[in-house]
Amino acid sequence: MITRATLALAALAAFGAFAETVTWDFPRTGSCHEGIAFGDGKTGVLVWGAGSEIRLTVGRSDLWDHRGGYPWTDEQSYTNIVAAQQSGDVARLHALFRKDTPAGEPRNPYMLPLGRVVITLKEPWTLDSGSLDTLTGIGSLRLKNGRRGLMIPMAMGKGSRVFALKISDGSVPFEVKTVPSTDFPVYERQLKPIGFEKARTFDGAVPDAGGFMWRLPADEAVWLSWTKKDGAVALATGRGDKVFADARPSVFDTVAKESREYWAKFWAEGARVKVPDPVIQRVYDYGMYRFGAMTDPDGVPAGLQGVWLEDDRLVPWNGDYHFNINVQECYSPAFRGGHFRNLLPLFKMVLSWRPLLRENARKFVGIDNGYVLPHSVDDRGVCIGGFWTGTIDHASTAWVAAMMMKYVRYSGDVAFLKDGAYDFMKGAMNVYRMMMEEKDGRLSIPLAPSPEWCGADVKRAVGRDPSFQLAAAHRLSRDLVDAAKLLGEEPDAMWLDVEKRLPQYTAGPSGIELFQGQALTDSHRHHSHMAGFYPFDTLDLSDASVRDAAAKTYSTWVYRGTGCWTGWCVPWASILNTHVGNAQAAAELLRSWDAYFCNPGHGSLHNAYAPGFTTATIFGSFAGSGDGQIMQMDGQCAAATAVLEMMVHEVNGKVEFFKGCPESWREVSFENVALSDGRRVSGRRVGGKVSVIPAP
Repeated sequence: MITRATLALAALAAFGAFAETVTWDFPRTGSCHEGIAFGDGKTGVLVWGAGSEIRLTVGRSDLWDHRGGYPWTDEQSYTNIVAAQQSGDVARLHALFRKDTPAGEPRNPYMLPLGRVVITLKEPWTLDSGSLDTLTGIGSLRLKNGRRGLMIPMAMGKGSRVFALKISDGSVPFEVKTVPSTDFPVYERQLKPIGFEKARTFDGAVPDAGGFMWRLPADEAVWLSWTKKDGAVALATGRGDKVFADARPSVFDTVAKESREYWAKFWAEGARVKVPDPVIQRVYDYGMYRFGAMTDPDGVPAGLQGVWLEDDRLVPWNGDYHFNINVQECYSPAFRGGHFRNLLPLFKMVLSWRPLLRENARKFVGIDNGYVLPHSVDDRGVCIGGFWTGTIDHASTAWVAAMMMKYVRYSGDVAFLKDGAYDFMKGAMNVYRMMMEEKDGRLSIPLAPSPEWCGADVKRAVGRDPSFQLAAAHRLSRDLVDAAKLLGEEPDAMWLDVEKRLPQYTAGPSGIELFQGQALTDSHRHHSHMAGFYPFDTLDLSDASVRDAAAKTYSTWVYRGTGCWTGWCVPWASILNTHVGNAQAAAELLRSWDAYFCNPGHGSLHNAYAPGFTTATIFGSFAGSGDGQIMQMDGQCAAATAVLEMMVHEVNGKVEFFKGCPESWREVSFENVALSDGRRVSGRRVGGKVSVIPAP
């Protein structure tokens, strides 16, 4: 019988030249994030190590300590915030967002490290190199013993949710042990003082098996188990008080089969590209692979690090959901890449928060039909506070609403619009309208942030009519009008009024400003003032005034340089260059991202691994990051998206092909790329001649 998986595997054979095997040199001991990555949308495994020691760092993307957080208070109204800021009452503003944390409790919810499985090979076998076939999700480790080598295949099953590693001929003896996170110094320093007990390890309780159970202060217990037999190891994780230790080595063939079938289907249903630059080819292949590994439709919504959490420390920034750029970049490959179902766990989670977000809106602007999503939350929508300008950044809500409508356009899923997205969009706009005031016959936002500009500086971080907020509001108003038409409803007059009377951006002598009176005077990592070009696509470059503002804006942006950039903003900059046809810059920025913001194991970093491009290097990382490598998946996913945008870019509904591909690329092609009207296209450019056809 011919199955869907068989057809997908056949499709893979037809485009096998599109994807590449990614390789690693060993030893890899600088950070677990230098390891080979495997994931099933819920559990992640990083394979690293040195000499005779293979380290398997295991994390779960649902492992939270949910205590703490910043509930919205009645005092945190927009009126009070505006009054305190405009009067210069710094103490009052800080008091609005102050929280007293009881002793023995965390200030905020945060993700927890799980643990490590260590496989020690008997001498003289040692690690030599590693590889990952992105087409199948099957990895390999090559051992060296004098002149001999031995391959160890590895895979993670999407159905069984088991990771398996098998030494091919069983000739290499080895030992296995479990190292829970509570065996590392993080336990004594940070976990024990707030009520955590040590994990209970049961290595050796049953022959050739082991693992641990960890009971948490306020959340469901978590466990990890492993089994060993005939030269193979399998491991699994789960939640609850009962360990299901069915991670038998005999499942290796099943796990490998599941992996091949899953990735065959993933690549067959999504976009593929082929470029002559091997670095950019790897950036795309490995980026899309990791996107698929952390956003499985049956998995857990991906936060900053997806499923790959450190085992020996707390995750930087709590591992939370950052909605002012980071989550959006993590999920950006889903659209042009054609993996629409991967968005649904995120959307379902956000929509489940509506009662809480409605209460936020009531306290913020005094209405019962609005939604306010703070920029930083846990998986229950609880605000992770302390950064007040992020908390009031309403573009976070609008941007998620824009993602929902973008999903509807690409997928044609109007039922999703009707079942919750439309309501969320309307609630976001209702809040925006309450923030606006009449000024000189126009609508104006009297106070709001341009993300991450001047941190939380009361006087400089916020201002009137931030261009980012204006672009987000216009994207929302246009999307609501389109959504109403899809549902057969009349557009609300308020949306049309916002579109007509709210400025599209704030301009100054140097182009688009962050907000009134604040030009881009320094290198800045958040290109928020340019969001009307991308991602919101609200500015029409055929308009002479917009074109003039764009020219000044891009010139100022380039002049200010990359000195304060971090990893996730570089792919965004690549796409902004594609937007105006700066193809050489688009490609060079992706190469720079790989050169500076990836570690030697292709891990995506927040701060640069190498100096020279930015002052934000790993040597300037904040306390708690240990080796200095702050891994975030936003940059890696956004880089894959940037490659897709080089191939197919839409500007105000007009599709342009190969706009971001340098002329020096004599032959470049793509297959099955998604457009916003629901179509799929394939194309090729050879010697400057472009041919594009509908995808089969």
